[in-house]
Amino acid sequence: MSRRTLAALQRRWIAERTTRLVEEFVRDAWSLGVEVSRGERGETVIDCGVRAPGSWEAGRRVVEIAHGGATGTRIGSRGVGGWVLPEIVVESWRPAVSAYGLQVSMPLSEVDSAIRVSGPIGARCADGRVALGREEEAAESAWGIAVVESDRLPTADVVEALSERSGLTPGGLTLLVAPSGSVVGTAQIAGRINECVLFTLEESMGIDCTVVTHILGAAPIAPAAKPGSCPAVTADDLIHYAGRVVLGVDAGFDRDLEAVAAQLTFSSTGSHGRRFADLLAEAGGVFEAIPGLVDLQKPARVTIVGEPTGSVVAAGADDEALLAEWLRGHAPGRTETR
Repeated sequence: MSRRTLAALQRRWIAERTTRLVEEFVRDAWSLGVEVSRGERGETVIDCGVRAPGSWEAGRRVVEIAHGGATGTRIGSRGVGGWVLPEIVVESWRPAVSAYGLQVSMPLSEVDSAIRVSGPIGARCADGRVALGREEEAAESAWGIAVVESDRLPTADVVEALSERSGLTPGGLTLLVAPSGSVVGTAQIAGRINECVLFTLEESMGIDCTVVTHILGAAPIAPAAKPGSCPAVTADDLIHYAGRVVLGVDAGFDRDLEAVAAQLTFSSTGSHGRRFADLLAEAGGVFEAIPGLVDLQKPARVTIVGEPTGSVVAAGADDEALLAEWLRGHAPGRTETR
């Protein structure tokens, strides 16, 4: 894993943009279906789905915050195997920094490996993929903003662990918390589709993801499910079997584009045809323990544009029939057999 240092201009832009996004998120809390409170240690907690209902719009905004603000996103709808599902479309700007550097999540293993953290706070953590550089220029409160995937609101040990990792006081932390199966959680996971491609390039294929100059991804948003339930289709399944990504690579990229595109698709894996929930269960519910994890974070379809020649290659295909079969298994009045 490479670690890149943010320049002063980058730090200032991300801090200003993310601070503004969070201020607007707090201002619109009621309409977004989220709840804002102050924790016992002084941390700001934004409940995006533990007790609060959340919304797809809140999930869309969480995706932008996790990118450090360097993204454009929108919510629409899409037909998938005869079903109409919400869809998120994400253009990651400066993708090596935003989608790979800040959005890739880290497990909070010292407390619970099921809790994952992403967003600007990663730049203050030793295991983050970007570094801030000069500390005196990196003390803005924006770097305490974290997207937390968890089924519970932060306990004292979670706050303490994040404080120690970031070097910030608890009062400097702003924690946006959403269970992975909540409305916000499923939207923000779908919004990681570009991250999946960049993660695969860097950590599975050994390709420096700075070669990616532009990236645009779209993925359907999975139906929400309560913790402990067995959903028909997860957010990861919809990325694997219906996610689509277009990326541009710079003129210095000298790899076979057709081969790279094929390797970036989920159909290239030995797990094609299987549900992500089953893979996770076989790993004891620990995301990091899934065998071959670095080779699995891939969308259904990939198009690569070679710049500046404009050459275009594509690989992969949606598997709507498989998704429809799984969705029908949980339709009202149907009983799934195992």
